[in-house]
Amino acid sequence: MTWYRAAEEKSEKSEKSEKPENYKEMKDWFDKRTDRHIKLVQKYCEKIADYDDLFKDLIERGKVHDQSKYKDPEVEPYIYVSWDYKCKDDGVDWSPPEGMDERMNKATEHHVKNNSHHPEMHADKEVELINRKDRDKPPEEMIDATKMPDLDLSEMVADWCAMSEEKGNTPHSWADKNVNVRWKFTDEQKDLIYELLDAVWESND
Repeated sequence: MTWYRAAEEKSEKSEKSEKPENYKEMKDWFDKRTDRHIKLVQKYCEKIADYDDLFKDLIERGKVHDQSKYKDPEVEPYIYVSWDYKCKDDGVDWSPPEGMDERMNKATEHHVKNNSHHPEMHADKEVELINRKDRDKPPEEMIDATKMPDLDLSEMVADWCAMSEEKGNTPHSWADKNVNVRWKFTDEQKDLIYELLDAVWESND
């Protein structure tokens, strides 16, 4: 065996050993949870498109929703992000391995900056995009989403509804906590957000 092949094998073993013992379980959960989330988003995209023909293109949007989570640099960190949320929901004490927390934050930043249904993609000013201590809380400075087009806004609403169905809460409560707190919207955008929430969430089966 050549020295460089031995070094490669050592490196491969090292990478594998750094993964948690339950990594396959974590990846399986990521695949299952992400697939379910996308299907729920697609359901709400269809509801919004049925509500108003102005949003007919939303159905095609739903087909490619969150696909970046299956690609680098997001895929591996998001396996840990998904597991982190699962453990919190289950009341299980868990922490990511050393160095992974920063990769999780960077993957989240990449995701929100490269997917148009996130307000962060539409912010002109370079600011801290996420709260690095708690992704569910606002960053230090409010994100300006006033240039976010209505179609992107409607996909965001579908995303919020999907998350609320998963979590067993309401997208209205999420909107109340975050509209013009975490993200800055115009009055017209705010009205549209709540109009769509009322239209599709209240008719939720």
